[in-house]
Amino acid sequence: MYKLMEKRINISVYQQDHPASSTKRGSSIRRAARWMYIRLPDLIILGYAFMYMYTGWAKFNNMDTFIKGNSKIPYLGQYAKVIGYGIPSLEIVLAVLLIIPVYWIKRPALWASTLLMGVFTLYLSLMVKFVEKKLCHCGGVIESMGWKTHIVFNFIWLIAGLYALLKTKLITIKN
Repeated sequence: MYKLMEKRINISVYQQDHPASSTKRGSSIRRAARWMYIRLPDLIILGYAFMYMYTGWAKFNNMDTFIKGNSKIPYLGQYAKVIGYGIPSLEIVLAVLLIIPVYWIKRPALWASTLLMGVFTLYLSLMVKFVEKKLCHCGGVIESMGWKTHIVFNFIWLIAGLYALLKTKLITIKN
């Protein structure tokens, strides 16, 4: 009995000194939590990069349709060519900048990506609320979404971008 108690005491003292190796289950939970804490912002950043590359490329492939659709947007139609070339170019540049593994490049690109997603979300919301003939030229699968689904999709990515901005700031402060 005394040997068993001594072993338990030694284990608990060891666990206090070495909390990362306390138990297999405990350490795997901590590893999973650490993975989620560090990796989720990176996954969001890669998601933005993929999405912007995809939509930018789709807009360039259908440039005439994209410019023609933009020319029908109230108040913005007069800038259809600038928007037509500018938005897909910006999306592709942001996608490239998001995958560069340098913090001082990636962080402003994430800010710009999140801001752009906010603009897209606001645009879609205003379009649904005030315009009879709704126009979306996002490209590919995203363009085929329903209006409410598209707004929810954009809003989720907006929140995800804000989350990634917050977490990447915290990660770099700790390092």
